[in-house]
Amino acid sequence: MLSALHTQFLSYGQSSGLADTLVIEISATMLQFCELQSETNCPVYICAFPFDSSVNKTISEQLLIAINYFGFTKKTYKTVLVNEVSSRFTLCPTSFYEPDNARNLLEFNCGDIGNDLVLADDINASVKLIYSVSESVKSVLDKLFPQHQLRHNNTVLARLMLNSEELSKENMLIYIRENTIEIIVKQNQKLLLANHYTIKTHEDVLYYILFIFEQYQLNPSSALLTVTGNLETNSELMLTLKKYVKHVRLGIGHKTLNWQHLTGMPQHYNYTLLNRLFCE
Repeated sequence: MLSALHTQFLSYGQSSGLADTLVIEISATMLQFCELQSETNCPVYICAFPFDSSVNKTISEQLLIAINYFGFTKKTYKTVLVNEVSSRFTLCPTSFYEPDNARNLLEFNCGDIGNDLVLADDINASVKLIYSVSESVKSVLDKLFPQHQLRHNNTVLARLMLNSEELSKENMLIYIRENTIEIIVKQNQKLLLANHYTIKTHEDVLYYILFIFEQYQLNPSSALLTVTGNLETNSELMLTLKKYVKHVRLGIGHKTLNWQHLTGMPQHYNYTLLNRLFCE
């Protein structure tokens, strides 16, 4: 029997005038926000704003509504970090990257991107991630937070995978969402894969993981897999994964994060929101 995925999106902590950093995560179905006190690496508030498909409003319009709804425009932040979650991206060796050819390369791999803007992140000195972002979304961000720093979410995951002490021994890092999974694979500290797949069931997740293990000759009995996303600790997916992959664990946040305001929230929840601070 095919089993649907279920993820949890709750608010944690409380909005504070002491927060000096705001992290925004934008996907096709939801906006998420995290306020932090950067000096102490202390997240104080996490909230989510699911898009309402019944109203005729664009993502940029709903982004503006959400930011005003939570009162973020009434505050002055020292730092605003933005994660773009989408399937419109491709990897490119830095040595072959040419800004004037970035759009052609992205469309060759992802299809027509219309009037979207094309941006590029450095994953490390060897690899760039080229991606697109809606011009209207970027315009809202530029207007409200002129100094914001935008990265693709797979860049964030890949940087964490390659540089975080907590993931130094891992072979695969996955981020589970309601309809998608992001997968990062490395071996001997070298990035092998950073990709994004559409999923509907637990079986889809298992298929992609085992397929990638086989493709990159990783042994399910010895490879190390870390799972992140708003997934219950004892979820059916976790129980299923443990039947096929010997070493599976839930992600933990950066060792310097201060969790005092987020009591009751597992560290693998909202993983890229909380750990974006450590990708700059």
